[in-house]
Amino acid sequence: MQSSSPAAIVPSTSTSPSPSSLTRLERPLAALLIALYFALYSLLSLLRHATYHSFGFDLGLYDQVFWNTVHGRWWESTMSLGLPQPHSYFGDHFSPIFFAILPVYALFPHPQTLLVVQTALIALGAVPIYLLARATFPDTGQPLLWVAAYLLFLPVAHINLYDFHETALAILPLGLALHFLERKQTVWFLLSLGAAALVKEEMALVGIGFGLYVTLARGSWRLGLLLVVASLASFLTILYAAIPAFNGGRGFAYFQSRYGQLGASPLQILGNALTRPRLLFQTLIQPRKAAFVAALLGPVLGLPAASGWGILLLLPTLGYLLLSRYEPQFSFTSQYSAPLVPLVLGTAILGLARVPVRLRTLVSAAVLLSSLAFSYAYGNLPFDRRFDPREFLPEARYTAFAPALAKIPAQASVAAENDLTPHLDQRQRVYGIEYEGLADADYVALDMAATSHDPAAFGAQLESVRGQGYEVIATQPGLALLRRIAP
Repeated sequence: MQSSSPAAIVPSTSTSPSPSSLTRLERPLAALLIALYFALYSLLSLLRHATYHSFGFDLGLYDQVFWNTVHGRWWESTMSLGLPQPHSYFGDHFSPIFFAILPVYALFPHPQTLLVVQTALIALGAVPIYLLARATFPDTGQPLLWVAAYLLFLPVAHINLYDFHETALAILPLGLALHFLERKQTVWFLLSLGAAALVKEEMALVGIGFGLYVTLARGSWRLGLLLVVASLASFLTILYAAIPAFNGGRGFAYFQSRYGQLGASPLQILGNALTRPRLLFQTLIQPRKAAFVAALLGPVLGLPAASGWGILLLLPTLGYLLLSRYEPQFSFTSQYSAPLVPLVLGTAILGLARVPVRLRTLVSAAVLLSSLAFSYAYGNLPFDRRFDPREFLPEARYTAFAPALAKIPAQASVAAENDLTPHLDQRQRVYGIEYEGLADADYVALDMAATSHDPAAFGAQLESVRGQGYEVIATQPGLALLRRIAP
């Protein structure tokens, strides 16, 4: 069966009005919105880190990986996989896209660089949304509304302010892939989709959705089936060849912990999903997962559902997120929803293309209002109800404690709590106490925040560490730095 794509039904041969002043200013206003977002969220990300509200998992983890790389230890980590020995991060997750960021980090080797680069790429993710809307609704002023809807979209600010994560890097190339596909620029489409596949192992699955869309919406059976086969082959090759090659043959670490109720391999998961409908129903139909889907589709008024075959673009990502039992994967406040950001916004535009012309501006305005409402209620923009300014304000105890941390020798190994690790990770051996324990570290940095600010629990933890051969060398309220006692 062959059907016309949503974008193909958009152009109207009726007389179009001369561009209004808003339309003439559309491009500079869109650029201004994007620039303001970049400036604001770069500042907020940097403040969050400077005030000890960033985390070792995952800003500290990634900063150590990049820092080790620029010092000749390519992609080496002592924090991923809960493994406190030097090992390749690529044995945990496969992210060749890091090579594209490496030159920038080599010039500015600091965790702040990762935060600013991430913010820049998220901000630029609005560009393909603007281009797609502009090609779909020319001379209407609507593309500017869709830029605003993107910047307000519920997961965007949460992803941006939650440290640094590789999945955020998929937003821009996936948006470009959809834009170039709708413009029938096949080479640029394939290059963009290929770039997205380099972000992380599961991004190859997103290509299956594109392949099905190309096949059914475009009628391009050869290209569509090639994309499906290539995407599936890439995913399996990464999981069963590339990742094991970097981790000593141990295989992919997350099947059992996240999908164990369905199976221990992709084949078992797929088989049980198809042959055990009750188990599939119990896995998918849960209140938190329903709320997750509502939070994604609500801001855009469910328009992706009206996009025809465009809905196929969402299914692979929604599939692997909703089949998981790991709650962050179906939370709009975590990084895992990043691939859905451009796909939901893009298919919403395709859905709007099926709305009668006379109603499109009204529906676009309603999308903007809905995005504002969802953001205010559940988002992480400065005007939102749940925005917490304390995450960006300094605490005197950390300010006073920082000089003691700075005196730790560069060659020493350190075990630290989650909020201290990002300030100590630029060394060959750093461990997150939550996952690796003390790991025989030379120094240990404790924070009462890790014990829910319970003084008794913090005191017990401090005594436990002292009992393992450490002495206290610096303290501040709720903070302690200990050094291993020389034998």
